[in-house]
Amino acid sequence: MTALFRQLVNFSEVIGRDAWGKPTLSALTPAAARVQPSRKLIRDASGAEFVASFVVYTAAPITLRHRVWFPGDDTTDFNRARRPVAIDEHVDGAGVVRYRRVWF
Repeated sequence: MTALFRQLVNFSEVIGRDAWGKPTLSALTPAAARVQPSRKLIRDASGAEFVASFVVYTAAPITLRHRVWFPGDDTTDFNRARRPVAIDEHVDGAGVVRYRRVWF
């Protein structure tokens, strides 16, 4: 599956907030991925229903605390970053996470 990750996304974790409430981010990390448009009804972490616009397949350790920039996005602009709504992990028989589906 990871051989199909031919695009590059960048992600960064929100590690805090400054005095004005602006998010503080960890270092930007590139990751191989596949970005795909999607129109799927999913539930977010709080159980609310949400229509996903994109799904990203990647082996990167992206969590709900991360922000993700798609190929071509300006990584210096926090407002261009996308926030994951739900994450599914594909685990093999040995218990190893092989890839993640990240819903946006």
